[in-house]
Amino acid sequence: MASNGCVPHVDFPIPYKTIQETNNHLIEKRPEEHDALIATLPLEPFLERPFSFDQPYRLYKGVWMSEINLRGTLAMQQRFKSCPTDIFLASFPKSGTTWSKAMIFATLARTNNSLNQHPLSTHNPHQCVPYMEVEFATGKRQILEVIPSPRVMNTHLPYSLLPDSITESSCRIVYVWRDPKDVIVSMWYFAQKILGGADKMVTFDQFYEHYYQGLNSYGPIWNHVLGYWEESKRRPEKILFLKYEHILQEPVKYAKQLAHFMGCPYSETEENQGVVEQIVELCSFKTLKDFDVNKYGNLPTSDNINVTNASFFRKGEAGDWKNHIDSRDGRKARHYY
Repeated sequence: MASNGCVPHVDFPIPYKTIQETNNHLIEKRPEEHDALIATLPLEPFLERPFSFDQPYRLYKGVWMSEINLRGTLAMQQRFKSCPTDIFLASFPKSGTTWSKAMIFATLARTNNSLNQHPLSTHNPHQCVPYMEVEFATGKRQILEVIPSPRVMNTHLPYSLLPDSITESSCRIVYVWRDPKDVIVSMWYFAQKILGGADKMVTFDQFYEHYYQGLNSYGPIWNHVLGYWEESKRRPEKILFLKYEHILQEPVKYAKQLAHFMGCPYSETEENQGVVEQIVELCSFKTLKDFDVNKYGNLPTSDNINVTNASFFRKGEAGDWKNHIDSRDGRKARHYY
C-alpha cells in the first residue's frame, strides 16, 4: 500500500469483478453495529412497497432507503477513506448510471485496451464499477481498498449523506441526472423485470404517486439533484454536473468534457484519429446491449434478487415518459422541480 493508504497508481482501471474474484478472502462479516439504530427509524407508510423487494424502507436524515442500503451507508460513513485520485459516479437510480459507468471506465482504460477487445465486451458496466453501498453492506469494504488508483466507484447517496472523507478531500465526483418523469418509467420497467412482471407490482398509477411523494429509494429525487447542483456551483473543480438528455444529444462533446474533468483529456492525436468517437460508439446503448454478457449474464446482488444484465438495457432514450404519463400528470410532475 502507498503511504497515504491508497493502492499505487496504475495506467488503466481493472474491472471490479476481476479484483473481487482475486480478493474474496478479504470479505468480512456483514456490518451489524448499526442494526439497532436502523430498527428505530421511521418505516415507509405504504404497505405495498413497489421497489424495495421486500426490504423495508427507512427514513434517515430526510432520505428514504432500503435497510440493506442504509446498513451500507452507515458503514461507509464510519469507515470509508477516500484517496485524492478517487473518481466517484453519483446518480439517482435509473438516471443513466449504466451508460455513465461504461463511459468513465472506457475513458480511463483507453490507453491499454483495443476497442475491439475491450473489457466492456465481456463485463457489464456494473461489473466494472462497484456500487459502494452494497459492497459495504455485504462486507466487501477491504476489497474496495485494494482497487488500484485511480479508483472508480458509484454511489446513489445524496450529497448530504456522503462520507466526510469524500466531501472534504480533493477527489472528484461526476454527477448525472435525468428528467424525473423518465426516471420513474425506467424504474417501473426495471422493477418488473426483476420481480417477474407487472402482476407482481402495484399499478403504475400507485407507483407514480409513491415516487412523486418522495417515497422511493434515495428519494425525494428533487433534494438529491439539488444537493449536487448547489455543490457543483460552489466547487466546479470537484463536481461535474451533467444531464443525461444533453449527453444523448451531444455525446462527443460531453465525452471530451468528462475526460478533461477526470484529468485524462484526449490528445490532439487521439481526436484526429477518432478515438473519442470510438469510445462513444463502444459505450452506446446499442453496442453495449448487443454484447453477449449483457444478453445472458447475471449480476449478483446483496439480497439474492435475480438481476439479469439485460434488465439494465431497455430503451436508453429521452422522453419515453410521454408514452406513460398523460399531459395532466406531466404538468403535475413538473410542479415538483
